[in-house]
Parts: sequence; structure tokens; C-alpha cells
Amino acid sequence: MTMQLRILITGIGAALAIGAAAQSECGEYWKNAPRSNDVRFTVNGQSRGASVQVGVPTELNIIIYKGQDYRISFVYDEKVLGDHVVARIIEKVRGPLKRNPASGVQTKGAPAAKPEYEEVKKVIWDNQEHDMADAVEFSATSTKRIAVEITAPGLPEDPKDAKKGKVAKDIGCLGILIEHMPTPNIGF
Repeated sequence: MTMQLRILITGIGAALAIGAAAQSECGEYWKNAPRSNDVRFTVNGQSRGASVQVGVPTELNIIIYKGQDYRISFVYDEKVLGDHVVARIIEKVRGPLKRNPASGVQTKGAPAAKPEYEEVKKVIWDNQEHDMADAVEFSATSTKRIAVEITAPGLPEDPKDAKKGKVAKDIGCLGILIEHMPTPNIGF
């Protein structure tokens, strides 16, 4: 093996190791999120941590089950991602594809067109409407797939840093803690 090939392989290996270390650093970040005060909640295996980039929305797709209460909370690196995150819980449903009526003209005797569908996002909860809350609790009335969408605004730019040529970090750790418990029977 030539010296140049050894250097190339060593460089690639080092780059992969650094990338893996950065991802593993954030992989367990959800464990830093504050737990519910209600001891009936248990940690859900869908909890995750990841590296996220400022200004780029990221989604965690999860399944919620009928008859369960859920608590979803967020923890993030404030030194990079800012003092809050924008969080939405979205249900993705299939709906009929909306077409221009003029393009859907059917001629007599022609077979009917097969209906087409598209994915429609329905926002169930948005923390911008709830004082930028870092947690939400809800009961699942049916089993469904939802997405937890997070966008980190980042830190405001410091004019002093711009003059010095400093570039702000734009990738930080985010954790999403999901807790669940059976919905309590309350009332008659």
C-alpha cells in the first residue's frame, strides 16, 4: 500500500469517527429533558435525540395509540439553537388531489379516471399559540401516525462577532422525550 493511500484511508477514517462522535453526542440528548411530575408516565421508546441545523425544520415520526395519554417535551442546546424552538405536532392524512375543474373533463364513453390522493398536513398543536411551551400533554382518541416538527431559530447575530469574522455555530443537539400512560378512567 502506498503512503498516499494510507494517508487517504486514515483521513477518511478520522472524518467518519468525528461524525459518529458528533451524532452519538446528541443521540441520548432526550434524556436531559425534564420528566413529568406524574409518576404514572413512563418513558416511551420512540424518544430521540439528534443534531439539528438552525432554521431547518426536522421531523420525528411517531405512532400514538388509542387509550393512551402522551407527554412530549423538548430539550435543546440553547448556546447554539437559541432560547426556544418552534414545535408543531402534525397529523399527516391522505386527501383527494385537488385538480383544476377544467382539466378533469371526461368524454362520453371514456373510462373514469382513477382517483388520486395527496398527503395533507393537519396541525394538531403549535407551541407558538401556547407561549412557546417546551412540553405538551394530550390523550389519543385513535391510533395514528403523527410527526413532531421542530425548527430552531438560532441565536441573534452579535455585530461584534461579525466584525471579527466569527461564524456562529449552526448545528446543535435536540432531544424529544416522549412519555405515555394509559388514559385514566374519569367520570361516570
